Amino acid sequence: MHELSLMQGVLDTARKALAPYPVERVNQLTVSAGMLANLLPDAFDYAFLALSPGTMFEGARLIVEKRPLTACCQACGREYESGALPPCCPHCGSHEAEILTGSEVLLVNIDFD
Repeated sequence: MHELSLMQGVLDTARKALAPYPVERVNQLTVSAGMLANLLPDAFDYAFLALSPGTMFEGARLIVEKRPLTACCQACGREYESGALPPCCPHCGSHEAEILTGSEVLLVNIDFD
């Protein structure tokens, strides 16, 4: 289950970002996940629930935002977003694409007291 290691990475990143501040508790974490990250939402939520007890994240809300992939068309050279696989260029209809983004899992916001 790679969701557990992904969540551990998110929490480690959040701890490092919060280190300079006198944090009483974390209220909410917002994570952005590309559609190619193969993230199972229920497993990711479970990983958060499993790793947060006894930490500053206990009781916090986890929000996961899905992001489309971005690609560069190899036929016409234009960049575009796609929410479907395989990506199809909306400008020329080609399926020849270089994937630019879409596999990342990013911590985008931390709300804390």
